[in-house]
Amino acid sequence: MTRYNIDTCALLVELSVSQWTARKLDKSTTEELVSNKHAQNKGAARVNKHLFAGRSELEVINQHVTEIRSYIYDNTLPWSDSGIRLLPSVKFMEFNTKMQEYEDKFYGLVKEFVTVYPSLITAQAMALGDMFNRHDYPAPNDIEHRFKFNTNYMPVPASGDFRVDVGNDAQIELKNKLSKLADDRIESAINGFKQRLVEHLKRMSDRLEVDVIAGEMKPRKFHDSLLETAHELCDLATSLNIINDPQIEDARKTLKKVINGVDVKDLRKDMPTRQDIKKEVDGILSKFDF
Repeated sequence: MTRYNIDTCALLVELSVSQWTARKLDKSTTEELVSNKHAQNKGAARVNKHLFAGRSELEVINQHVTEIRSYIYDNTLPWSDSGIRLLPSVKFMEFNTKMQEYEDKFYGLVKEFVTVYPSLITAQAMALGDMFNRHDYPAPNDIEHRFKFNTNYMPVPASGDFRVDVGNDAQIELKNKLSKLADDRIESAINGFKQRLVEHLKRMSDRLEVDVIAGEMKPRKFHDSLLETAHELCDLATSLNIINDPQIEDARKTLKKVINGVDVKDLRKDMPTRQDIKKEVDGILSKFDF
């Protein structure tokens, strides 16, 4: 197996976000529902109240966090099932600046929500009707502490630094296992990016197809993002290809050359250009096994 030494060219990043969900199990309504439906098992249903149903003040925070997670996913590689991601060192300053902006906006939205929180509770008394229970809502002076945001950075473990008092033979075995685990994760991460690249290339190939219906050429429709995402992937391939995988680099160079200087209008109206680019995209795809 190929051994990768990436502890000096990448680091690990983990996003830790706590949010108040504003959802509460309604025991009485649950019991009423189970009884009315003549269910034999009391655990057959659960009624969870959305304490701010119909209000957007809390939802904007949720949407912001979703945007943050998408940014992290797009600009890092997977590392572990726990949500830790691999960040190339060359992207650290850009990434850290963006995360700081996200954090500032997060706490700004939280502060706006905390300011109107008491009045929202009053409004929900009518919105929830008989399901409203004032005790479901935390005290105003407590609600702000339900929201936390933190970005954690950690070094990539280096098998050579592994130390434990278990004897030389056991240490060698443990170091080998740690190295294999890290290598497997790196290969999985790189394959994950290849999959992202291939999926978009397949989408490009499909959308650039020109159907012939009743003897008439009918170009398939596509959004502007088809070309925009291709450019973004080329840029990401430069930084996320931390092991200099030749397949990714070859695909990046070829795709960048193909789409460089091409306007989305050309793809929609210029059939020769459209067909040439599709042919090149298909050529790139033919070199992948996905």
